[in-house]
Amino acid sequence: MTTNHCSTREGLLSKRSLTKQFLFSKTSSEHEDDKPAGLPDDFDELVKAFPDIRIGDSFVDQSMAGLKSSPTFGAMVISVDKSKNKKKDKSGREYTNNTRLDVAGEIGRICKIENGMWGVVDRDFFGCFFPEKSTSVCLKLAKKFKGKLAKQRDETVTIGIASYPALNFKKHQILENARKAFDHAQFFGSDSTVSFDAVSLNISGDKLYDKGDIKGAIKEFKTALLLDPSNVNVHNSMGVCHGVLGDYKKALKEFKSAISLKPEDIMALHNAGLTYTLTDNNNKALEYFLRAYSIDKEVFEVAFQTGKLYLQMEQPDKGLEYLEKAIKLKPEYGPAFSSMGDCFTSLGMIDKAVTAYKKAIKLNANDADSLSALGLLFDAQGENIDISTLFCRQSVEISPENGLFRHRLGRLYKKANKIEAALEEFEAAKKMGYDSTQEIKQIQNLQNTGTA
Repeated sequence: MTTNHCSTREGLLSKRSLTKQFLFSKTSSEHEDDKPAGLPDDFDELVKAFPDIRIGDSFVDQSMAGLKSSPTFGAMVISVDKSKNKKKDKSGREYTNNTRLDVAGEIGRICKIENGMWGVVDRDFFGCFFPEKSTSVCLKLAKKFKGKLAKQRDETVTIGIASYPALNFKKHQILENARKAFDHAQFFGSDSTVSFDAVSLNISGDKLYDKGDIKGAIKEFKTALLLDPSNVNVHNSMGVCHGVLGDYKKALKEFKSAISLKPEDIMALHNAGLTYTLTDNNNKALEYFLRAYSIDKEVFEVAFQTGKLYLQMEQPDKGLEYLEKAIKLKPEYGPAFSSMGDCFTSLGMIDKAVTAYKKAIKLNANDADSLSALGLLFDAQGENIDISTLFCRQSVEISPENGLFRHRLGRLYKKANKIEAALEEFEAAKKMGYDSTQEIKQIQNLQNTGTA
């Protein structure tokens, strides 16, 4: 498959992932890991067959010198596609029967005809530069190259293309842009060709985000928007980065830009709603969540967040409707059952609340919220105090910084007449921001009067 991405942009970044609750468009391919640098496995064979071949920095430096006076040029990176059925030789090499030698030979021939320069970028990539060639010409050369190769071998190659000039990129950055186009091409599978564009930068930004380099990702997304200001996915990706960094004003700006470009974009609507919840504007958040839900009722994250928000707004009956939908969409997600338990508790439906919390804990034994709530409800149902205390103590062991959990455990200790343990929990709860002042005073009064 040979592809210039422009015709398929709408369907490219369609895999949603949840990152700190924001919805993020991600690409998926079989080659997501960065490729290792270094000499190619067939270094000796390449040098023997092509004595003048340049490798690594030597290739790039020589090419940059040759392009010094060129106002325009194209660059390609080419990699032989891995075959799942190909056996490795004794040295563990992926490519046998001189595949890469044939690819190198064909690259050399086309570069000779087109006045190009070629060499080895690293262990997996060949690279070439074509003076005075535009992106469109390079795409034609790539097609021609693949046609020649197909007459010799069954193996295929994937190619990334970039050209100069482009925005404010320096000449030495163009080969890296071709690498980013190659990563973009991998989304389409083997035998693909893609030219560098905004989507290539979106993918590059995704990779930086995954590595924790949020600022680096933002830089890539900003450049992507210079290439394509109307790219909805890039605006959304930029918004997610700002949101994760806590800059909600900038995040909302990006999400709203995406929505203005595509009013039915579920991810941007969801993310705008989530951002409003993080700024305590629940009414506005609900507006965006409901807009998203009206467009597509089969998106788990939207149903889940809407149900949680109704619960937070003290409308648990409405929250249940959306949480039940969320559970149907994703029955293995424990927090949805925990939130459902909270709704039932608020409605006084204790038995149903207990059932919901039990399901949450079955899915995640370390669900501190459900453990604490279940301990409290067991006590309300008249269960053995030791069982109730066990659940609340487990919640504190999992989340010792949670003042509410500490307070609940303190109440059970007090009920069991474990006064010192109760006081310790109440004092810890107070330090963590939960108001246990009244309980502390009660215990202190008991101690002062000697009745404790």
